[in-house]
Amino acid sequence: MPFEMHPVRRRRISVAAVSTLLFTLPGCAILNPPDRTELTQQALAETALPAVWKFAKTPGEFDAETLGFELPEELATLIREGQANNPDLRLAATRVEQSRIAVKAAGASLVPALGVGMQAGESAIPSSSLAMNGLALIASWEIDVWGKTRSAQAASKEQLISAELDTLYARQSIAAGVVKAWLAAVEANRQILLAQEMLTLSEKQLALIQVGQKVGRDTQHDVVTNQIAVKNSRNQLLQSEQSLNASKRALEILVGRYPAAEIAVASNLPTEITPIPTGLPSDLAERRPDLKAAESRFRAAFYNVEVAKKAKLPSISLMAGLGVVDNNLLVLQKDLQNPVWGVTGRVLAPLFTGGALEAQVEVKTAQQQEATVQYAKTMLNALNEIEGGLYADQMLADRYSLLNAQLADQQTILELLRVQVKVGKGNMYQLQQQQISLASSKMSLLRLQNERLIQRVNLHLALGGIYKI
Repeated sequence: MPFEMHPVRRRRISVAAVSTLLFTLPGCAILNPPDRTELTQQALAETALPAVWKFAKTPGEFDAETLGFELPEELATLIREGQANNPDLRLAATRVEQSRIAVKAAGASLVPALGVGMQAGESAIPSSSLAMNGLALIASWEIDVWGKTRSAQAASKEQLISAELDTLYARQSIAAGVVKAWLAAVEANRQILLAQEMLTLSEKQLALIQVGQKVGRDTQHDVVTNQIAVKNSRNQLLQSEQSLNASKRALEILVGRYPAAEIAVASNLPTEITPIPTGLPSDLAERRPDLKAAESRFRAAFYNVEVAKKAKLPSISLMAGLGVVDNNLLVLQKDLQNPVWGVTGRVLAPLFTGGALEAQVEVKTAQQQEATVQYAKTMLNALNEIEGGLYADQMLADRYSLLNAQLADQQTILELLRVQVKVGKGNMYQLQQQQISLASSKMSLLRLQNERLIQRVNLHLALGGIYKI
């Protein structure tokens, strides 16, 4: 039993010694972990952060809601649906709840525990306490003199913060994933139209060549060559239809729907892509939830080291009780008017644990070092995503301008051929071939356009962007 009453009524146990012990012990405030600047210097000792981004052409304060192109309302609706129904986000929410409960559990020992104790027995020895019967209300409290419980609670709070930040980053990642899946579906939808156009033109060419063979202008080789071109165009159409089906199903999974490829998407991609201010590398740790989560996990690991160290110190407990005792339970009722009470104190210091406590300190210290390395890894990955994204953003913009100019030249050639055919100086086959070439270039330009949009989404996420929906 945790608490025992002597059968002598109203026997008072002196608490002077316990009180003296508690008030003479030095207070032990919990240590605070290094701040973000110190952690960054510690984690990236060999990597100096630049003052500005190397590949940024648009300096200035980063606007988290600036993506660089407009999102249609249908896409905003899909983002909201994804953030409400995505299974990964629902899993993240359960982890947050688990961490919240853990915080409550870690702080529970800071307040006294209350319970009920009872004893009943017989003894052959007259007046022995073994023969007493009793009922008591018992309170116990391990006093957090060294701050072990407070350190454990601080670690749990940091774990909760990291879980909440992980959820926030997951929400942003899901939003970005929905946008990219939607863009892929829109591109595939548009590619189908272009593939159908190319197939129609290829079939017209084949028919023209077949007529030419009959009149002796073209050969069987020309016919077979154009038959292959028709088959290639049909294959391109099937590929586009397959891509649309896969993109729709991927989008449906992200928003929590059954993957039936029945979701409706637009047939045109956003066209205008404007530059976005990138902010400074030094601000990144404040913007990105995954970096802040890694920082919180480091802080939790720091506090866990403190818990392991303080486990080697003496524990101090108080126990108090109020109850009634008698040799006969049947007469306990009359004792309620004359209860007994008691207070005890206990100091327990570990002497020999076979190295278990020292090993725990070593384990928690190693976990703290792991958290430091993980923070460095997360930071370097973030820096790489941004610098790579900024470079890709520029290169894709240059390639898009070049291909767009090439497309304009092809359009000019097509118009010239039309004029030549109209005045009788050109032939229809060349005109159709140029039309096919132009359609192929449009498909390439569309693919590059979507690649720019997806890259912008990735860069926006890497910079710590959010979606205003």
